Amino acid sequence: MPKSFRLAHACLGLCFLGGMTWAGTAHAQPRAACEIRPVPFREDIRPPDAWELAWEAAWPEASEALQTWRAGQFDQVISAWRGWAPHAAPLQAMAERFSLPPSAAYLAWWATCDDVTRCTRATWDEDAVEAVLQSWKADATPLSAMRQAHAARPRTVPLDEWAKAMRTGMRLMENLELPRIHVVQPGETVYSISRALGLPPKCLAQWNGVWDDLQPGMALIIPDLL
Repeated sequence: MPKSFRLAHACLGLCFLGGMTWAGTAHAQPRAACEIRPVPFREDIRPPDAWELAWEAAWPEASEALQTWRAGQFDQVISAWRGWAPHAAPLQAMAERFSLPPSAAYLAWWATCDDVTRCTRATWDEDAVEAVLQSWKADATPLSAMRQAHAARPRTVPLDEWAKAMRTGMRLMENLELPRIHVVQPGETVYSISRALGLPPKCLAQWNGVWDDLQPGMALIIPDLL
């Protein structure tokens, strides 16, 4: 594992998700009632692929990006995970079909989001992701792909900063055992989902900032309660 992420592991091992807050949760309950377990590292961490190694060589400093993702006890990582996880398998299969590494699927998804912490199914276009991956199939290098991804949307940060944030956030989603995600089906409610999963409804509502406003296709965090 690259040195920067070995260092990240040492830092992350002391961090917890229990203090994470969700802005705009109108029905928040006392935090102690719905506290979740510390986030562990995965047992099956994927080694960095060729594109990631090239990115690390070009943008070796990840500490500032790591501090940004750690803010709020990784709430932004969880928010990005909520958008990515429901579609990870088909998008990674798509990258494989184009003979691209797993990190290319992350980058293509990242490229089509204005803000990955708010990138739900309703705000990104799967066909656009496929088009990006297909365009990289022929002759894209890891560095040219990163530059193209940065240019795919108007960005408020320069390429170097964006690239560090992207590759660090991607590896955090790879390395951490993040909460399960449930995609809301027609007719489901907070109560019915909570009952099926054995959770207090107030906790599911609190961790997702929802109550009676569920819509089909929403991705909900399923907290692993203490």
